[in-house]
Amino acid sequence: MEIQIIGPSCANCLKLEMLVMQALTELGIREARVEKITTPREMERRMTGDPPGLVINEHLVWSGGKELPTKAQIAEWVRQVTSAPA
Repeated sequence: MEIQIIGPSCANCLKLEMLVMQALTELGIREARVEKITTPREMERRMTGDPPGLVINEHLVWSGGKELPTKAQIAEWVRQVTSAPA
């Protein structure tokens, strides 16, 4: 599983990264690769709208807004990806 956090390392980007790591820990997922995308060109290529953004296995699941997704919502997105047929 590959997860990208897209944003310029702002406070919300860092909070989103923390929430992702907590969700993965609670789900017992250790094989996920978490990457931060901070360069403007890569951010534009991977998402539209305002940062931060969250990509799971090449699918943008959330972007922008003042309200970050909850840890429970992130865990649900991860569960959906891990239970999806290949």
